[in-house]
Amino acid sequence: MPLNSCLVLARLIAIAVLVAAGPGYAQTSARPNAKPNDQAATPAAKPKPTRNPAFYSAELTISSQNAAERRGATIRALGQVVVRITGNPNAASNPVIRRASSSIDAMVIDSKVRQDAETVNGVPVYKTVLSVSFDPESVDGLIAAAGLKFWTSTRPKPILWLAINDGRGARLVTGQQTTVVKPLATRGLERGLRFLLPAGNAAEQAAITSIWALNAPALQVLTNRYRNDSQLIGKVYRQPPGWTADWLLTRDGVELARWSFSDADPRKVIASGVDEGANAIAKRDAVSLDTGAAGPQLVDISSVNTQSDYIRLMAYLQALAVVRKVTVVEARPGQIRLQLDLGVGMRGFLPMVATGGVLVPDSEPGAGGVTRFSLQ
Repeated sequence: MPLNSCLVLARLIAIAVLVAAGPGYAQTSARPNAKPNDQAATPAAKPKPTRNPAFYSAELTISSQNAAERRGATIRALGQVVVRITGNPNAASNPVIRRASSSIDAMVIDSKVRQDAETVNGVPVYKTVLSVSFDPESVDGLIAAAGLKFWTSTRPKPILWLAINDGRGARLVTGQQTTVVKPLATRGLERGLRFLLPAGNAAEQAAITSIWALNAPALQVLTNRYRNDSQLIGKVYRQPPGWTADWLLTRDGVELARWSFSDADPRKVIASGVDEGANAIAKRDAVSLDTGAAGPQLVDISSVNTQSDYIRLMAYLQALAVVRKVTVVEARPGQIRLQLDLGVGMRGFLPMVATGGVLVPDSEPGAGGVTRFSLQ
């Protein structure tokens, strides 16, 4: 309906109030065979937030390439990304994060499917892998709106002191046995942590007793030779009916976490060295993102020329997870003024809508500093 019948549309808009329901960066793979005097880990003080672009991508195996399967996998990929960036294992279940699934397409900047092959018992097995990359600004704004913290990309790279006893005596895992710790390295990639393996010299081989005793002070002497202040000590052993691992994570000589895990699958047991440690480091290092003050914001939106424009605009705003409420303040020919109740400040909102293809921020503010947009 053209706005030459503006009075009718203005009356329609003036009574409209829409409520959007809402709640009231470093390498990622294990590096083999670390060398003494390698780069030091991060200092104890909380580092300034920095972004690692690689953290905003995730890969999942899918059973088919139909639209529903790909969309569901994309939603799960966003959950993995949010957990990796926040360090919070429960971040994906946050109501604001879950609500973002309705507008997830606007957050995706790249999505590809490929076929991978691996040999299992001498037989090639093929799997379909979906790789998804998300817009960092949108993800960070979503994290801030959800009240979650940001785990900086400047993360420690603990030396992994791991001894495994399969019944033939405890043996140190070194940089020459990277396949042994592949489950741990893979899980570390998912959580954004990288582990360094020792070279396995005579002094380190002789420390097997200290590893089995989880003697952190004794091993810290060896860790210091790598100019590293973080170490993950673990022992994996048979314990019927399966396997058990005991872990200890320290940083700067301080114990951050100690835990155990048992399972029939030794790969799961080895991978168990990641999550509790990642949770502990993130709890220590994660910081709040500064996206400005959340709350009501006045915005002017131009190019709202028809009723369908108005409906499309409102549907878009309602779908944004950071928008808690939309109230129409004033309607004029070709323009509408709204009050947006935002879960982030305007500094966090602007980058999010800039990638959505619906609203384009104007370069200059309107009267009274009101933020202006154009509807595309």
